[in-house]
Order: sequence, then C-alpha cells, then structure tokens
Amino acid sequence: MKIIYLFICIFLFSCINNIDSKSSSNREILDRAMNKIILPENIDKIICLSPSITEILISIDIVDKLVAVDTISKNILISRNINVSNLAFIDMLNPNAEIMMSLKPDIIIINNISLYSGKSSLASLEDLGICVVTIPNSSNILGIYDDIDFIGNTFNKKEEASLLKRYMQTNISIIENIAKDITNKKNIYFEISGSPNLYSFGTNVYINEMIEIIGAKNIFNDRNGWANVSIESVISRNPDIIFTSVDYIDNPISEILSRSAWQKISALKNNNVYYIDGVDIPNHNIVESLFKMAKYAYKDEYKNIEIIEIDKL
Repeated sequence: MKIIYLFICIFLFSCINNIDSKSSSNREILDRAMNKIILPENIDKIICLSPSITEILISIDIVDKLVAVDTISKNILISRNINVSNLAFIDMLNPNAEIMMSLKPDIIIINNISLYSGKSSLASLEDLGICVVTIPNSSNILGIYDDIDFIGNTFNKKEEASLLKRYMQTNISIIENIAKDITNKKNIYFEISGSPNLYSFGTNVYINEMIEIIGAKNIFNDRNGWANVSIESVISRNPDIIFTSVDYIDNPISEILSRSAWQKISALKNNNVYYIDGVDIPNHNIVESLFKMAKYAYKDEYKNIEIIEIDKL
C-alpha cells in the first residue's frame, strides 16, 4: 500500500549515506543525494525502485526503457494501462543484487528505502560498474521541481521535464491567485495514519505546503516534520476540516465520523471530513490532490477552477 511506502520513507528520510559510483564513462554529475555519479553514455535499460520517479518516467515518456521496478511502481504502471509482462519486480526493502545484475541495467534509480535497507547489495552492483542513482523523496515542492529537472537532464528529456514542471507551476498558480484573497483561514487536520496511532505532520513537509497554498492552516504547524499526534491534541485544536489519506481501511471517512470522543469537533459537527488520495508520493501528481483539497476546503472560492492539463499548455 502507498501509505505504508510513505511511512517507510518518513522513517528513513534522515538515514541516507553516500555511495560512490564507478564507471568508465565521463559524464560525472551529482545525484539528488549529492553523491558523485558517472552516467553511462547510453541509457537503454533502467531499473527504478522509486514509485515517485516511476511516475515521472511515465510522464516524460521513457517508460519503455524500464526492465524492472518495485512492486508499488508495478501497480502504478498497471493503473496507467501499461504492460508489465516484460518487467522484473524487485522488493525495494530487500533489493536482490543477483536479479538486478542479470538484467544488465545501465542505471538503477533508488530512494531512501532501498539505500537504507539494501546498501550492501547496491554497493556490489556499483563495484561492477553499474550506475546507482539516489533520489530521496522530496520534502517540499521545490524539491519535486528539482527531481523533475534532474530526471530530464539525466535522460536527455529536458523539454519534456520542463513542460511537466510548468504543468505543476501553472496549476499551483491558479490556486495561489485565489488563495491570496482568502482571509478566513480554515484550520485543517490531515490524518496520515488513523486511530489509535494518529500520525500527521507539521512544517517542512510538502503536504503542509499544500494546505498553505489553498489558503488554509495546518493545526499542527507548530510541529516540524512528520509527527505522532494525540487524540486530545486534535480535539483541543478543533479543526474546521479533516483530510485523510488512510487507505488501509475500507471507509476512513466513516471511521473518523464515528469516533465518539470527537463528536464536538467542528469538522465532524459540519460533516467536513474528506478523503484525499495521491499525496503519499511526492511528484507532479500532487496537483490533482491540491485541487481536491482546495475545492473541499473552500467550495465557493474554488468552484469554477479546473486543472490545466499538460497538452493544453
């Protein structure tokens, strides 16, 4: 499940260690973890163990170069009606060096999870001259822009990456232009994990940025990063709106609405509890989630807005 993937990324965000790449080519750059890597002259076979980057590869049209992906990426590809019958599937928590080696990739893209849990396997691949690129999950929207730029530069898809970034910037600007005139800053609680172990976030998280972009306020903006929160703290801060991205129970909205201790919270009294999908993987697809959040929080202000799709830019 994507929400489990998000939790693992949160836990491992600060556990990134540098890895040196070895190759006979001469295109030396820094990856997104600021490691020196040497890209091969030709990249025809890609292993991607990062769902956020898999979605970028789909959008800039180089998905046909994939030879293996993680299991979450597999589900993403299937949901986009992309044939996965010719792909191998790698456990990002335990990347199998032998399987990856047998595929003879030109480049392997990993994130926090695989770097932390599969360091020895990945190091053995680097010793064989395979380029391993680390792209940690970005904690803010500017970081997502940088991820898109990095992928565009790495795979000679600068124009496509520029368009993808412009798609994000254009649509975020639509929201920002309306939000600047919103004076009624509604208080929002965004639930990442449900009862009894509530999990949310404070500042320095891209979802907090999304709340601010729509003109609202995160009730936990006095916290920093991802955070466990108590039932009592949510009650005392009395959110006007509750968003949830919990996907491991059948009906997270009904579950929240049924919490007996929360019945006096404004969001429950006014039935303002909404499910927001697509926020658990930081890339360009958060635009759709942003528009949903805006329309749920401020129905009148945002009622006439629509996403400008890439082909309309």
